[in-house]
Amino acid sequence: MKKILAALLLTALAIPAAMADSPTEVRTQSFKKILRAFEPMGMVVRDRDPYNKDAFIKQADTLKQLSAEPFNHFPQGSIDGKSRAKPEIWSQPAKFQSAKDNFLKSVNDLSSTARSGDLAAIKKSYGVVAQSCKACHDSFRGPER
Repeated sequence: MKKILAALLLTALAIPAAMADSPTEVRTQSFKKILRAFEPMGMVVRDRDPYNKDAFIKQADTLKQLSAEPFNHFPQGSIDGKSRAKPEIWSQPAKFQSAKDNFLKSVNDLSSTARSGDLAAIKKSYGVVAQSCKACHDSFRGPER
């Protein structure tokens, strides 16, 4: 009876681990959250939505809060059939770290600039964030599979 209970307990503990999302899935979901925070600001800076300072600050703060999360999910060799991560993430770690640092700094700057209410400065800061995303994608993100 004790062996059966022990086996059931081990099985119950293993099920959540087996159901856990892969690093690829977790980082993809994290980047999607970032995009959902970033794109509404893009609608404002492209003059497609009206500017509301308080709403923009909230979106910029949400972006800042979410910005570091995906980078916690790039363990060595975590490329699977769904991953668009290039091996250069791990073969060029200093370059990847620099891209990450540039992104995080630009997001922090956007959050600060949002408080100014200066829409021209906000548009410029938003562009710097967008460029940091593009630079990282150009170097470290492969084509869709």
